Parts: sequence; C-alpha cells; structure tokens
Amino acid sequence: MSLFGFIFLLSFGHSDWIEVPLDHEDPYSIKVKIEYSIQQPFDSKKKTIITHADPLDDYLGLGDLIELEFTGFNLIKIHGRYSSPYLNQFIEENTGIESDKKYLWLSRGQIIKDIEVVRKEILGDDSAILIGFGSGAGLIHYYLHEFPNNVEKVVSLNPLLLDIPKNLSFWDLLEGFDSIFKEYSTDQIVRFSITSSEPYFFMDKPIRDSLLESRIKEFVKTSFSESQKEISLGLEARAFEHYLDIGIYDLGPFGHFLGLLSSSLRSNTMSLEYFNGTNYDRGKAYSSKIILVGGVYNLLLDPKSFDVIGEFYPNASVHYLRDGYDFSETRKRRIWEALISSLCSDDVSTKIEMFKLLQEHELLFQEKNYNSIRVGK
Repeated sequence: MSLFGFIFLLSFGHSDWIEVPLDHEDPYSIKVKIEYSIQQPFDSKKKTIITHADPLDDYLGLGDLIELEFTGFNLIKIHGRYSSPYLNQFIEENTGIESDKKYLWLSRGQIIKDIEVVRKEILGDDSAILIGFGSGAGLIHYYLHEFPNNVEKVVSLNPLLLDIPKNLSFWDLLEGFDSIFKEYSTDQIVRFSITSSEPYFFMDKPIRDSLLESRIKEFVKTSFSESQKEISLGLEARAFEHYLDIGIYDLGPFGHFLGLLSSSLRSNTMSLEYFNGTNYDRGKAYSSKIILVGGVYNLLLDPKSFDVIGEFYPNASVHYLRDGYDFSETRKRRIWEALISSLCSDDVSTKIEMFKLLQEHELLFQEKNYNSIRVGK
C-alpha cells in the first residue's frame, strides 16, 4: 500500500483530489485534478470496492443506484474527469481546441486509466472489486479488459453495452410501437422505458399494447418532467460513445436520444481515430469472478444480451431479476443494498439467504424462457 493509502487508515471517509495526465498516451501531457471519495474510514483488513460515476446515468437520474452503505468493504467512488472543474476550466480557457481533442480527453480510454491511477495510489499492488450499473458498468467492463490482473471480482448491473445487441441483430425492443409512442417526445419515451418493469413481452399483443399505452400516458401525466440538467461536455462524450456503439444508422428511440445528447460534439468531430469499442475477446484473460445481473423486463436491453456478455468470461454467472432497467421493483422491497453486498461478498451462506429472499419476493427469474419474447408488430 502506498503512503497516500496509509494516510486513509487514520482518516474518516471524505473526498479528495488526485492529479492524472490530461492525455495518458502523451508522456509530456499536462496534469488535471479529478475527485474521488472514500465512503468510510479506510480499513486495510477489508476488501475494496471501486466504482466510477457516469454522466449518462446521472442525467437519467440513476447515478445513485450504488451509493450504498457497504459496511463490510472500503468503497471508493471516482467522480472523475467528467465533472472535473480543472478540466472544464482548461477547455474554457483554450477556445481553439478542436472537438476531436475534447473527445480524446473525455473518452473511456482515458477514464479507465484514471481508475487505474486511483487504484494504484490507494491500494498499491492489491486488487479491487469493481461494481457498476448501466453506462457506468460499461466503463467497468472496459477497464477490466485492459487491467484484468488488478480486479478481484466484478458486479455488473444491467450493463449498457449496446454493441452486443447491435452486432447480433437483436430486435429493438421498442420497435413496432410507433402508433403508441407517436405523440410522445424521445425524452419521454426513454425516461418511461428506464422506469418500466412490466413484463410486456410476455403478454399477448392486444393486452401488451393496451397496457403499454395506459402506462406511458400515466407516466407522462404524473411522473415526467423535462430534465433541467445541463448537457455537459462529459455527457456529450459518453452519449457519443454509446451512439457509436449502437450504430449510427439505428434511429430507434434510444439511438435518437443518444444522438440528440451528443449532437454538438458529433457534428464538430472530424475523426473517430480516438474511438475504441470494447474488445470482448480480452475477457478471456480475466479468470476471476464476474457476476452479471439483468432486469429481464427492461425496455432498453434485450435480456439475451447478458448471456452473450457472460460467454466472454471464463468464470461468469448471469442472474435475471423480474425487474426493469432501473431495478425499481428490487429497490422498492428494500433489499437492494443487501443484494449488492451479498454479490460482492465471498460468503456462500449470505448468497444462499439472499437468493431465498429474492424467491420469496418473486423477483428471481429462473425460467430462461425469454426467447419467447414477442417483439414488434
């Protein structure tokens, strides 16, 4: 453990800053400061969980899903360069910077190297448990493929890895609902989709369409409000990467949503030389445990995607919940924190008790009959 890490043994959980290269590939790069926080007093006897904030998750109101009390672990949350005032100030003071450079500095290739700087500074040679949800889970997978030897375990929750369904030509789950969605904005459709947890695709079409129509109408009337959050450069960069992953010719609701978020950066970026997709073949080099948890009723991700992702890792397990993209049903039952802690733990008895609890709450999806999903018209 480094001297910096040792200091945390004596201090209470708080936020701090660390310098990282603006461009990790440039040996002469200037440095910028990024923020991270440690949830509680650092205990060298405990294992350490690392997670990284993601601007798309934050924009969708889901950035706090894994801000939990992990009493049996050290928890490091990296807020990172996406929200670094030092990076923002540098860009604002240098107005002539090309969009290509801005994207390079905010690309996931830089983010994962920031994660490695923080891990090494605090943990030294010790490995970490990585946990991520949604878009943030995508960053975790990207890091894992570059630094497999520094990861003890991965917990990946509804990972937003859109190149998987695109490359395998899975159905767009929202295709065929044009007549229902035509009166709603892209923002309304996407925000409804992330909160939905109804088993629409296990219903007969007339029942499904009728329920879907009534549910989105109710959502827009009672729950929806236009986002007042600023579209930051970090959000643009992250949305741009997902937009490229999903395929630039896919104009489904979520693809259109990503395109709108990244429109300014997209229209001014002349080259994609800094864009690197996720090399899933590198997953074979990671022999430790990876746990994938998917909500089988979500409207954004085809549930078959999670099984496909699991195939790239030698020691993967895939678990399905009767839930949506935002895991609202699981969180509603107040077992979300206990579930995530049990997945991070090596205690087999704790895992068994948790799976019994999931069964009691009828949240565990075990049929694996999602191939019967009725999609489209």
